[in-house]
Amino acid sequence: MTLYELVKQIEEVASAQPSVRLIVENDIYKLNDCADALYGVFAFTQNEHSTSAESDIITYNFTLFYVDRLLDDESNLIEVQSTAIQVLDNILSFLNDGGVAVGDYTFQPFNQRFADICAGVYTNVALSVTKDGDCAEDFDKKGVKVI
Repeated sequence: MTLYELVKQIEEVASAQPSVRLIVENDIYKLNDCADALYGVFAFTQNEHSTSAESDIITYNFTLFYVDRLLDDESNLIEVQSTAIQVLDNILSFLNDGGVAVGDYTFQPFNQRFADICAGVYTNVALSVTKDGDCAEDFDKKGVKVI
């Protein structure tokens, strides 16, 4: 499985979660510029990926986030963090059931001001797959200069 294929699978599984209304790719801080964000937000960033020439396995490392807006009095803090843990755990369980080897993970709750005052949870996780993907992705080649 290629990185492209894995990201598409992550997004598909995340979008099936009832609490997820927006997916943010590769930069959680895009929420700072999103005044009309649809919460709950699933976001991910990539970390280092690893393999070796002798291995049939490639390990992709991600940080996954679930973020939701807090009420003015922040009385929903624990509810948001509880939902966040459940959503991320569901996503990782679905990936694991779908043939992606999911490494151990822990949840780190947080409060953060983006465009809104928010809370959530993030986890760093290793996702291992076999290197059997097709390198020829379906990209539009127009305007690409090859030298």
